Amino acid sequence: MRKTYVLGHRNPDTDSVCAPYSYAWLKTKLNPGELYIPGVLGSLNPQTEYIFSRLGIQAPDLIRDVYPKAEDVMLQDIQTVHENDPVGLATKLVDEHKIRTIPVVDDECKYSGLITVLGLAQYFMPKHYEARPHYQLRPENFIKVIPGFYLQKGMVSEVEIPLMVGAMAFDTFIRRLEQSMTSSHPEHPLLIVGNRPDIIDFSLRQDFEIIILTGMSREECAALDLKGFQGWIYVSNVDTAETIRLLRTSIPVKAIANRDHPSLKPGTGLSEIKKIMKNADHHGLAVLDKGRLLGLVTNSCLIDPPRHQVIMVDHNEASQSVEGIEDAEITEILDHHRLGSIRSNRPIYVYAHPLGSSCTIVYKHYLSAGITPPGDIAALMLSGILSDTIILRSPTTTPDDIAAARALAKIAELDLEEWGTDIFRHAASLTSSDPDKAVSGDFKIYTENGVRVGIFQMEVITLNDLNSVKTDFLEALERVRQKFALDWALLLITDIIGEESILLSTDYPKAEELIYHPLDRSSYHLPGVLSRKKQLLPEILHVLSK
Repeated sequence: MRKTYVLGHRNPDTDSVCAPYSYAWLKTKLNPGELYIPGVLGSLNPQTEYIFSRLGIQAPDLIRDVYPKAEDVMLQDIQTVHENDPVGLATKLVDEHKIRTIPVVDDECKYSGLITVLGLAQYFMPKHYEARPHYQLRPENFIKVIPGFYLQKGMVSEVEIPLMVGAMAFDTFIRRLEQSMTSSHPEHPLLIVGNRPDIIDFSLRQDFEIIILTGMSREECAALDLKGFQGWIYVSNVDTAETIRLLRTSIPVKAIANRDHPSLKPGTGLSEIKKIMKNADHHGLAVLDKGRLLGLVTNSCLIDPPRHQVIMVDHNEASQSVEGIEDAEITEILDHHRLGSIRSNRPIYVYAHPLGSSCTIVYKHYLSAGITPPGDIAALMLSGILSDTIILRSPTTTPDDIAAARALAKIAELDLEEWGTDIFRHAASLTSSDPDKAVSGDFKIYTENGVRVGIFQMEVITLNDLNSVKTDFLEALERVRQKFALDWALLLITDIIGEESILLSTDYPKAEELIYHPLDRSSYHLPGVLSRKKQLLPEILHVLSK
């Protein structure tokens, strides 16, 4: 299922969080088979945190980027083997499905390694100079790969022992057996023997752990004296040579699984995946979440990775959007700001209207769809409108905003004025705010005539304590100017009760041309100015255009 992220702008204010969340709810209602994910591109301010907490709604997750990740490209319908399955099953899956990598899982479906074609080849073609191999064997796997039946089941479930064929004179067999049982490996080998009564009788009395009989009928097997023998006896229906060949395919896959091969997390980006894949010896990487296997990424997964779909809300410029937007597919734009330079590969739905709030635009879409939002979603949209229009007092407020706010207040069963006052009471105050966080919380960057200017805004319920913290805020403003390589940085501190603002400014020659009354070299008094977009921005652009 392709994801569609519904996102506001960077450094989110309340409107740019509530509007995407509410629109994602509507899109999901209209298209239940699609996945719409609301997200935020930065930390929530105190006001927004209070609103979501007060309404009992889980705030949207932080979306760092929309680049394709492992979880987006991985194969999910994949072949797996249990760690105790025989290697023969893995080779069969490789042949039938033309695959080169098979994840191994345990009883709890947790990942425990990879079976690869290279690993299988190294197992079936051992180096000739290696010492006599010991095989990790599970007798319960014999019947899965070797035609035959169990004459007796033993006690051990898994052993690691060498193989020995009893196809020689009895004296030679005894000598070879003694030679194989050294002090470092005193255990009996797994014995593969035909109808050799002397060797079989000796092996039963010596209590071998596993004996495989070949070339014997059921009657001959039934005549054996098994009294006191506690090991496994398996009767193969094929000859000795074929039994040995098939026996090697009975070992559990965990014996040759690669447990040290690198794995991926669901959020691992494609660039990192390519680096890992380039240095890996195999053709697949397991994707794990807390040890549980989610999927497999192969080279073919990276050829044409999917592009995430993004709905941009409360902004329309790539510079204000999520990282990776250039690699995403923009499907819709809902905004109430001036148009920027966003580009798309195909025609898209754009709804741009000079209203006071993006939440008003979202509510209009509810009306068009004939859907009444539930009370909590209505309260979210109401909060966005009241926040962006400063309880409908901002000059950006339109009759549509007023009508939407009243309708949503009725649905949410909230008093418009009381709710607005409540959410602004939980906005940041000057003395309690961290200046660095305050100036980076809600800002927009504009470029005019080659000049990069950042306009920050902070809404408070009083300006009385500004003088005690002004120096700290100006220093923070200068730091953020340098951080974002701005020519000019401005902080609009708005008193929503007194309906006035103070503008703080970093040093910039054209600041002297502003029409506002200067309080000192770095601050100005702006009576009646509440809106950054409609009142302050036009003046800044006018000064920069001279």
